Amino acid sequence: MAAESPFAGERANALAAAERLAARFGMTLDEAARSDAAAPAQERKKTGGRGFAFWERELAEFMLLLDYRILLDKKRRAASLKAAEERGLDAAERRPARIANRTVRRNGRRLEPLRHARVLLTETSLRFSEIAELTGLDMYTVVGEKLKLRRQR
Repeated sequence: MAAESPFAGERANALAAAERLAARFGMTLDEAARSDAAAPAQERKKTGGRGFAFWERELAEFMLLLDYRILLDKKRRAASLKAAEERGLDAAERRPARIANRTVRRNGRRLEPLRHARVLLTETSLRFSEIAELTGLDMYTVVGEKLKLRRQR
């Protein structure tokens, strides 16, 4: 754009932006122009006019920032846990008491797995694997029940 624009202001701004971008990667404008000009025309076409080195640097910078943010999040979490333990808010100590006081609810309408499998085999057209997944039985048990149901007829 710096070479093609008919307006002097656009040319100056495009040139300044190109210099900033080259400086961002520790290059002069001439070095940046040479590295891209050395790339084959087909490669430049695939990458939008930029060489693969440009995208490799962009990706490396992105990954470095991502790793750094993950590291900061882990440090922040560790500091929060430490502060909570100092205040006496340790959830690990209170968890067993909550579990011990919890009442287990059982559904009286739930069928025994074998009986459930028999009902599904006779009343549906589900595959054996689906019935095994629903009932928690293995495939061989489900197939065995199907064979037993055949003999009863």
